[in-house]
Amino acid sequence: MKSKNSLNPTLVVDRALEIVDAEGLDGLTVRKVADAFGVTPMALYWHFANKEALLAAVGDAVVSSLRVPDEGLPLEHYLREAMTSLVDVMRAHPSACPLVAQQIMQAEVGRDLTERFLDKLAIAGFDVERSSAVAHYAMQIAMTLVSREPGAELAFKPEDREAVLERKRASLASLPEDRYPRLRAAADAMIECPNTDEYYADGIAIFVAGVMADARALAQA
Repeated sequence: MKSKNSLNPTLVVDRALEIVDAEGLDGLTVRKVADAFGVTPMALYWHFANKEALLAAVGDAVVSSLRVPDEGLPLEHYLREAMTSLVDVMRAHPSACPLVAQQIMQAEVGRDLTERFLDKLAIAGFDVERSSAVAHYAMQIAMTLVSREPGAELAFKPEDREAVLERKRASLASLPEDRYPRLRAAADAMIECPNTDEYYADGIAIFVAGVMADARALAQA
């Protein structure tokens, strides 16, 4: 059994993140973290005032893994690298996606990534409002790609995943073939991602292509 003095914030956050990875955000409680260390919940309050403070620290830990691309990259490559960095940290901890959005502006690396992202857009002719919107789109698209990855079924416990997928397959297979031939043919790919790396690369490429189309339109205006 550990005493409150033998704990430190890093140990607590690491264990909390493990719980989030395994059980989702709703599964994280101060008591579960305390039980993992054999201490009372009060012992954790020496380090974190409440659950919200612990969640913020978990978000900070995930955000700290962001990579800031080389600022010398041209816009298209910078956007792709920035989005890839964002997606990668979320893929490592998909259940913590909302915490990344919540904490990205609280961490230096998150602020640096966003500042350079906005600067690249400004140089390309995007005004403040449009640049800010694109930055928001980037976050929302990254979160959606990860949290809605076909087959991941993050809303369900891992042991229930296969049953959920089978129900979805059965539902699509029951559709009238004369009315929904394309949907039936695409059922497996719609329900479970056959190549996750390709899925993410394509999603990022679509986002970048859209921003670059806007950039070209601004340059021609």
